[in-house]
Amino acid sequence: MDVIDRRIHLPDPHANRREPRVGPDGGRATAAGVLLSLAGIGTIMSIITNEALYPVARHYSTFANTISDLGGTEPPNSYMVEPNRSIFIATMAISGALVLVSTYLLWQVVQRRRVLVALGVFGVGLVGIAVFPGNVATWHPWFALACFVGGSVAAIASRKILDAPLRHFATALGALAIVATVAGLEVFEDRGPQAWIGLGGVERWIAYPVLLWLVLFGCALMTKGAPVKTRDR
Repeated sequence: MDVIDRRIHLPDPHANRREPRVGPDGGRATAAGVLLSLAGIGTIMSIITNEALYPVARHYSTFANTISDLGGTEPPNSYMVEPNRSIFIATMAISGALVLVSTYLLWQVVQRRRVLVALGVFGVGLVGIAVFPGNVATWHPWFALACFVGGSVAAIASRKILDAPLRHFATALGALAIVATVAGLEVFEDRGPQAWIGLGGVERWIAYPVLLWLVLFGCALMTKGAPVKTRDR
């Protein structure tokens, strides 16, 4: 007997091949998946490229420098380098917009609101750090924290709408980002991971797991018949 879906509505992978491949709800999920995967892949590649373009004379280091330093270092004595600053701001603004549009599309599809609220917070955080780059000491840390926590929580919460083995990867990536977020707090400045790989290294252990989850989640939404729960078991 069929059971009513209460979490996410995607096309039945066993449906007749002659029927439309994607229904109205499935179309929203697919579109959101495309946008989320583009945001994740694009942000990762942009960060890598931006770090490679940074002037050697400025001695940018993934140990000592955060990702946000690409858009402007912390005051006092902050400095901004072009085109790195523009690349950083554009990347975060576009990625944040893609995440927010995806959240809107999934609102009619995913019944697990915690995932969407956390995803929305993550998107707002991305837009916020674009509007207030690293040289804006008053607002940037708050938006960065919203970005880190929102993305981590969204990854962990997504386990409720993903089947194994994807849900295990999502949980692991989110938990890793949460632990790294705590390890990156100022109170641990000279201890633990910050002493081993620097603040820059710790921040990348927050950002990259979340971005990898974004790609994973997006691919699950895009793929018809992917192990995304379509009915209660």
